[in-house]
Amino acid sequence: MIIARTIWLTNAWDRLIKQRIICLKGMRNSFATLIVLVVFPFSQILANDDTVNWSVKGFGTLALTGTDTREIGYKRDLSQAKNVKRPWGFLTDSRLGIQLDVDINQSLHATTQWVARDHAGNFFEQNLEWAFLRWSYDDTLDFRFGRMGADLFLLSDYRNVGYAYPWMRPPHEFYASVPMYHFDGIDIKKKINIDDDLLSLKFFAGYSYNQLPTVFPELYEVESPVVGGNIVYQFNNWTARAGYAFLHLLTDGPVDELTDILGQPQTNFAIPNISQIIPHLHIKNTEIHYMSIGAAYDDSTWFAQAEASYIKTQTSFYPDSANAYLSLGRRFSTVSIYTLYGVSQTFHKRIDIPQPALPVPELHQLTQLVDKVINDNEVDQQSVSLGLRWDFHPKAALKAQWSHYWLGNNGAALWQKTNAQDIPDQVNVWSVGIDFIY
Repeated sequence: MIIARTIWLTNAWDRLIKQRIICLKGMRNSFATLIVLVVFPFSQILANDDTVNWSVKGFGTLALTGTDTREIGYKRDLSQAKNVKRPWGFLTDSRLGIQLDVDINQSLHATTQWVARDHAGNFFEQNLEWAFLRWSYDDTLDFRFGRMGADLFLLSDYRNVGYAYPWMRPPHEFYASVPMYHFDGIDIKKKINIDDDLLSLKFFAGYSYNQLPTVFPELYEVESPVVGGNIVYQFNNWTARAGYAFLHLLTDGPVDELTDILGQPQTNFAIPNISQIIPHLHIKNTEIHYMSIGAAYDDSTWFAQAEASYIKTQTSFYPDSANAYLSLGRRFSTVSIYTLYGVSQTFHKRIDIPQPALPVPELHQLTQLVDKVINDNEVDQQSVSLGLRWDFHPKAALKAQWSHYWLGNNGAALWQKTNAQDIPDQVNVWSVGIDFIY
C-alpha cells in the first residue's frame, strides 16, 4: 500500500503541476501592457498633431543554425523554448523586431519595441521589450518610466539587433545564462562631459517577470524586484563599462507537488531521509548578485570586445558562476573577419540524493528526477569561434560563423539535454544568416 501510494504520487506529478500553472497564467496582468494601452494614447493627448514626430523602424535576422550532434540541443539563451540539433534549425537565431518612437515635445519621448522570436511563455508579453516614456533635461539627464531593457551588458540596448554587432549572436558563455531581457520600472541616467570624453552614470529599479522552460513540462515563472546601476566611460575609440544588479526571487519553480511527495511519510519510508532534500528545491526568497565589467575598442578597421561577470546566488537551480569572453576582428572594406573565445564555469557543490530502500523502478525514477532538478544545473564550457561578415548593402549584412564547444562532465546546463548520460565532450555549431535593419 505504501509503495502504491508513492507510485501514484510520482505519476500524478505532471498533472498537478499543469493545473497549478494554468491557474497562475489566468491571474497575470502585465505592467508593460498597461504602458502600451495608457502611455501612448496619453502621449497623443499631450502633443498637437502638427508638432508630434513619429518614426517606425525595425530590424531582423533570417538564419539557419545547425550542430553535429543529436544528443543535446543548442539554444541561443535559456529563454528559448526550442533547440536545434543535427542538422539545421531556423528558430534559434531568427527574429524580427519593430520599434515605434514618438517625440511628444523637446523633452518628452515615448518608445515601444516588440520582437518576434522564440521565447517560452506568453508570446506577446514576453517579447515586448520596450514600452517607456523618457523625459530629458538639458541633454545631460534622462528619466525613463515603463518597460526597459535590462542594462546588464555592453550589448544591452541592442542584444536582439544582430546587425549592430559582428557575430551571429552574443557570446554564448556570457549571454546565454542571463535570460532577463527587460524589466518594468524606472531608470535615471546622468551624462557628464569630460573634455572630449563622456561619462555616464545610471541607476535602475523595478520588477522583473520572466517565463522560462524547465526540465518539467511546465514553465518556471520568475518574479523578482531588481535594482542596480552601472558606469560607462567613452574615450577616443574605447568604451569601458562596470555594473551591478541585485534580484530577490519571489517565486519558487514548479516544485510544490514534488516537495509534497518528498514530505510524505510513505515516501520517506521507501526512500529514507529524502525529506532532507526539500530545502534544496526552494528558490523563493533567495538572492542573485550580478557583477560585470567590460570594454570595447573600434577604430573602424580593428575592433575588439571583452566582458567578464561573476554571479553570486543562493540556490542550486542557478549556481554561482564566472563567465567571460574576448573577441578580436578586422574590417577589409565591406568584409569583416573575427574570432571569439568564451568560457563559463559554475561553482556547485553536488547534493547527494538518498537512494530507495526498496527495488521499485518508480522510486528510482523519482530520485533521478530530484537529482536532475538539483544537480543538473552546472556549466563547464569553453568555445572558440571564427566568423565572417559581409556588408553587401548599407542596411544588410551576410554572416557565417563556426563555433567549437568543449563541454565538461555534467556541464551543459546552457544546452537542452535529452539524455544526461550521453553528453558529448565536443560539439560544432554552424550558422549562416542575414541581419538587416529597415
